[in-house]
Amino acid sequence: MATHEKAALAGPARPLGVPEIPQFFLPVTVQTGVYTPRLYGAAHIHFGGARRKFNESRQVAFLLPLDNVGRIVDWDAAVPTGVMPDHLLHEAPRPGSYLPLPAGAMELKTFTRWAKSFDRWLARTQRLVVTPKADGAEEVSVGPKRGGVSVDLVGIAWELA
Repeated sequence: MATHEKAALAGPARPLGVPEIPQFFLPVTVQTGVYTPRLYGAAHIHFGGARRKFNESRQVAFLLPLDNVGRIVDWDAAVPTGVMPDHLLHEAPRPGSYLPLPAGAMELKTFTRWAKSFDRWLARTQRLVVTPKADGAEEVSVGPKRGGVSVDLVGIAWELA
């Protein structure tokens, strides 16, 4: 969406949505713009176990653009972000206009489905490349151990763009 189209849709106040759906602000990288809602997901992922003889955890976070009309999200379109949950802001860092929230982002039932799909998406897509200790062995890609995905937060993150 072009910048002038965003400005035409934007309003002066942040849409409140449902109180049970967390909303945060991303740290700003620009001085002015329009706040755009993104779906934010963060989790800890644990790989390995006693049988595999390795043990590694990582924290990941992703941002997903929200479609204005849809109630279905495709986490495959998510992009990684370095903004972890403890870096999210509770108040807007700068004044600005706000794009409307999509209908699904204001329905607890739909939002809960989005959060569950984030968990399943992580379990399906997150991989760890392991090099076996034996010389000449090829690298192996493994997924999270069973029960190894722990979702920390799924919420709406407002991005000033």
